[in-house]
This record gives sequence, C-alpha cells and structure tokens, in this order.
Amino acid sequence: MDQGTAAVLGACVGVAGTLGTGFLAYFAARHQIRDQAKLEHKKTVRSERRDTYREFLRNTSEIERDLDLFMLKLVKLKVDQAGPEIWLEAFNESTALSDRLKDLKVQSADLMLAGPLELAVLTGPVINALNEEWKILTKAGIAFRWEEEEEDAYKQARAASGEIISRFGGRASTILNMELR
Repeated sequence: MDQGTAAVLGACVGVAGTLGTGFLAYFAARHQIRDQAKLEHKKTVRSERRDTYREFLRNTSEIERDLDLFMLKLVKLKVDQAGPEIWLEAFNESTALSDRLKDLKVQSADLMLAGPLELAVLTGPVINALNEEWKILTKAGIAFRWEEEEEDAYKQARAASGEIISRFGGRASTILNMELR
C-alpha cells in the first residue's frame, strides 16, 4: 500500500470515528433531554397532586372543626335549657356546613382528575363519614335535644371519620413519596 492510499484510509477512519462520536453524542444528549423532560413532568404532576390533596385535607379539617363547634353549641343549648326558638336560630346559623359538605363533594372531582383513582375512591368514604356526623347533629338540633344517646352516636361517627380521613392522608402521603423514586 502506498503512502497516498494509507493517508486516504487514515483520513476516512478519522472521519468515520468523528461521525460515530458525533452520532453517539447526539443520541446521548437526546436521551438526556428526554429523561430531563420526564423528570420535570413527574415533578409537575407530583406538585399538582400535593396541592390538590392538601386542599382537600384542609377543607376536611375545617369542616371537622366546624362540626365540633356545632356540637358544642348544642351542648351549651342543653345546659342553658334554651327554648326551641334558640335551638332553631343556632341550627339556622350552621346550615353553611351543609353547603361546605356539598362543596367538598365537588372538590372530590379535582381528586379524580389529579389521580390516581385509588385515592379518589377514598374521598367517598371521607365525605360519607362527615355526612354521618352532620346527620346526627342535624337530627339533634331539629329535635331540640342533646342527650347521652346523641353524644355517643356523635363520638362513634367522629371516631370513624377520623380513621377514614387518616387513611386517606396516609395513602396520599404514600402516593406522593412513591413518585419521588
């Protein structure tokens, strides 16, 4: 082989090596960009889910607090031996709770959209448990009474809703922490 042919072959090998390195660098950069985009998408979805879960739990907590305040109002009316007109007045002030429970049902659609479905399905039992507390308080308010029977029923409903809400919060935390991986 003469020197000219060797030089041309050497140049071809050099060009081929450069092109190969270029292609490898291109595919590696493309893969890295795709991975970065996937990671950013995961972070965005996780952030949106966290905000949706947090808002649902915040509203749930506020409703629980207001249900407890309404219960305490019924206890006070009993202790004060208030007349029916005072009971009705107190009951009318608390009807906003019913509207807030309806709003919580609407908010559960946000959880359905945020996903995953397994968590959205848990909103039903949370809302049902809070509704059960509301029914007990409503029945007592309409009957103008707060006796041991109503108090026991409320305590049981309260414990059940607390357990269900904790289960929801625990599952939401698990889902969010799995997404970090």
